[in-house]
Amino acid sequence: MKKSVKSIGTIAFTAILTAGTAVASAAGAAPSESSIKLLTANFAPRQVVQVEVGDFHFTPGQAAPIHTHAAPAVGYVAKGMIIYQLAGGKPQILRAGDAFFEPTGTRVLRFDNASATEEAIFIDFNLEQAGEPFIVFEEQPAQAIDRRTLPTISLGDTGENIQQADVFTTDVKPGETFALKAAEPTLGIVADGVIEFRIEGETAMRIAAGGTFSLPTVGSEATIINGSTEAPAKLITFKLQ
Repeated sequence: MKKSVKSIGTIAFTAILTAGTAVASAAGAAPSESSIKLLTANFAPRQVVQVEVGDFHFTPGQAAPIHTHAAPAVGYVAKGMIIYQLAGGKPQILRAGDAFFEPTGTRVLRFDNASATEEAIFIDFNLEQAGEPFIVFEEQPAQAIDRRTLPTISLGDTGENIQQADVFTTDVKPGETFALKAAEPTLGIVADGVIEFRIEGETAMRIAAGGTFSLPTVGSEATIINGSTEAPAKLITFKLQ
């Protein structure tokens, strides 16, 4: 019998913009460095109403049960190494800094911590239509899964027609400030450092590594500030189109 897994705990959540947004340097700020694309995931067009996010912490040697996704999932390995294998494919190693794509309907045979001594952490974003579960296991997991659920991102009552997700990495220089305008729904992760995220008329948020935020509405704008004069920040962003 198939079992759907939902929320297990909650932690603070933020995200970051990147390529695919309009970027303008604020007065006196150095221009933002170019983003580097890590991955493009293509799938059948779907009316995505929400993006459900999971932050997974795997103990040394922990293996994920065989599972499938009703919604396409894109993600990022934040720490350690993962052995990843889809049905019909060969195992591959995902390292910290790598992005990944889990397509709909295909059995994921392995998504395991490759280290016997170190923790592995990965975050994934599930692009869900109305009523779709986060993940479906073929059997109840034998080992508890530490999934720290992040706030679900709404794309509105009618959703957005999405058929592609691009994943980027962007370095933000010490002291850099820049403005962003989302050309498409954009969300992501602060991978390293600390930034300040500002939207006009709202309270500014201080976002440390591991936090996320979103600009789910086309044309929405934010200002990103790296307040440190010494430490850079790294952003992993997901552009939906």
